[in-house]
Amino acid sequence: MTNRFDFKGVNAQAPYFEGWYVKTTDAEQDFSLALIPGMALFSEKECFVQYNLYYKGKSVSGKITYPVEEFTIVSEPYSVLMPLFVLSEKGVKAHLKDEENDLLIDLNFGDFLPLRQSLFSPSIMGPLEYIRVPCSHDIVSMRHEVRGTVTVNGEKITLDKGTGYMEKDRGSTFPDRYIWAQSNSFIEDEESALSLAVADIDFNVFDLTGAIAVFHDGIKEHRFASYQGTLCKVTMDENLEGYTVYLKDYSKSLKVKVSLQHSHELIAPMSEGMDYPIKETMKAEIRVTFQEKNKQPVYLTSKNGAAEAVNWDN
Repeated sequence: MTNRFDFKGVNAQAPYFEGWYVKTTDAEQDFSLALIPGMALFSEKECFVQYNLYYKGKSVSGKITYPVEEFTIVSEPYSVLMPLFVLSEKGVKAHLKDEENDLLIDLNFGDFLPLRQSLFSPSIMGPLEYIRVPCSHDIVSMRHEVRGTVTVNGEKITLDKGTGYMEKDRGSTFPDRYIWAQSNSFIEDEESALSLAVADIDFNVFDLTGAIAVFHDGIKEHRFASYQGTLCKVTMDENLEGYTVYLKDYSKSLKVKVSLQHSHELIAPMSEGMDYPIKETMKAEIRVTFQEKNKQPVYLTSKNGAAEAVNWDN
């Protein structure tokens, strides 16, 4: 099966974007860092690294842009390169500096926890992987160890018990409307991991709302997806500061309640441009109830999840 980390847009033509979402969490230190390196071929061509960091009640975020010619892939070891930025499956080394912040990043990754693959489901997209859709989603690793250091404006943070997550997106545009949530730092079970997305999908002749989610209990992957017959319901809070997702199929169910407080702005590819502002929180409280048929339910809570809700108001 295809390595889901690898860059897929070698011969891509505009409009096109491809980016990685690289997250590290250390719940004991109240630390979360998301790095979003990528490239975009729209009317303006660019490569970039976005960052969103939360540490002990303080948040910093930003985007650093380079000419698209500065985006390079090398094969040994397979790595994504930009000025003062290197990402591989082994780690990330970077110096990100803008007018407001100065970040030095030196992180090493442990073994990835990938998703199951088959001819029917080579990725989380299932059979939709074989169809050209506006945005293809990938999960590279549900969970892996992270060790190293991050220096934020002169303050050095050492990570000995970091937990990592990685996903990817590629295509011509993000969905007009979607929600997304992720965590692998649950208080009750440090081995469990969650990733979910619900989005409107444009097939040109018709639109539909599709759901994809994975709950990994540390031993087994439990997948929920519209292409498998999963039923999905989303309820936004009245103040739009949170939402609840209900997923159910013939043998299992998943309820995920998400808080959207402490959000900060990122930029997403939308309508053939890399300039659409969205809000993401790195400090989401996520409550999970997972139920398998004839088994006791699993209840989990995370206070260091990540979440978004874009143009979703029920």
